Amino acid sequence: MTVLPLWRRSRRDAATARNGRPGSAALPREAVVFSGGGSLGAAQVGALQALYEAGITPDVVVGCSVGALNAAYLAVDPTLDRVRSLEELWRRMDQADVFPGGRFGVMRKLAGREDHLYSNRGLRAVITDNVTVADLAETRIPCHVVTTDLIAGEPVWWTAGRPEDVLLASACLPGIFEPVALGGSLHVDGGVSCPVPTQHAINLGAARVWVLDVASEFHGWADERMSAMDVLLESFAISRSHLGRRSPIAGAHQRIVNLPALRIGRHDVRDFSKTARLLAAGREAGRAMIATERSRALPPPVDTKAS
Repeated sequence: MTVLPLWRRSRRDAATARNGRPGSAALPREAVVFSGGGSLGAAQVGALQALYEAGITPDVVVGCSVGALNAAYLAVDPTLDRVRSLEELWRRMDQADVFPGGRFGVMRKLAGREDHLYSNRGLRAVITDNVTVADLAETRIPCHVVTTDLIAGEPVWWTAGRPEDVLLASACLPGIFEPVALGGSLHVDGGVSCPVPTQHAINLGAARVWVLDVASEFHGWADERMSAMDVLLESFAISRSHLGRRSPIAGAHQRIVNLPALRIGRHDVRDFSKTARLLAAGREAGRAMIATERSRALPPPVDTKAS
């Protein structure tokens, strides 16, 4: 299911009428895909910095969960200054901003048999304060965000809607945050159904898709000290990891470029104390990704000895 603003839908339909295929009049050149991953999302900012340093700027962004927040923040003003501002936002972030209430708040919700463990007011405030458009359709470049319809059991795509609702739903970890009412249904984390939305970017017609999947390896931990919530988060991460391994299908003239694994070891997606390390790891991985792509794009060297 896809939700499109009317003005974008009419523009798409007009292009179809003229050219016989959707959007062929203005296909995006560069797309950036942002996976989910909780606090690992800081590494996406480092990778973005590497892309901008190399002169690579997106024409469209596609995001899931925390990656949807990064994507929407950038789409408002897709400039290097905005990327630097996003870095500062991540450096200020701490666990209490996103998961307010602490252990005692969680215990009260467990005792009250509520459908979530943490209030979403902190995450909603982060979105409201930083994604400064009234509607996702107002971003300077298109921003595609995925949520999971909890009732229909399928992914839903949004390019319009109130950011504090759509982005909150996309980052709504099941059982951790309260499901968000959207479009007459209840929605949870986009990562439940589409953790790495590469295929969606391909379907948009992008010539090159940069995939900033920061959870491509399992970064969790498991031992005898795990709480019930730890088990829930780790199980969700495992499921998301398996879903993310599905290979996207690209067209003959489309390229998919994947961020190398971060290799940062064990990490709790609620832990915001390692942001500086994650930013640096993202920059390093981003530069490696770009170098690999450029080496593949070069023609083979000429054998001067043979001549």
